[in-house]
Amino acid sequence: MPPAAETFNLAETMQAVSQAFGVLVCHIGFDFGLHGLIIGLIFGLLGLYFLRRGHRFGRPMLALCRKMSLICLILMVPGGIALASSGHLPSTGNVCISSLGFLVFWSLISLHLLMEEMNYQWFA
Repeated sequence: MPPAAETFNLAETMQAVSQAFGVLVCHIGFDFGLHGLIIGLIFGLLGLYFLRRGHRFGRPMLALCRKMSLICLILMVPGGIALASSGHLPSTGNVCISSLGFLVFWSLISLHLLMEEMNYQWFA
């Protein structure tokens, strides 16, 4: 038998996988949701500005803000619970989290959702 097969421990492996899943859901999900919430609130402020000016972009942007805020708050719940219970988010170890990647991703998603909302409100 190879030496690696003799030292394999299923309990340690399952604990490492569950810890990685917890980090993914709690820390990375919280950061992902927080960045999306910021982008959603920016669109909400722009929507309020356009609505006050009487521009037709106002209502779709406010609808986008409402949808993105709800999605992001749901994504942030597990991390918020971990933050409230232990005072910090779980450590990601060697994984570097880039805010730029999150912001670019949410910008693309929000633009797609905004165009869908405009199409629905203007042409349906």
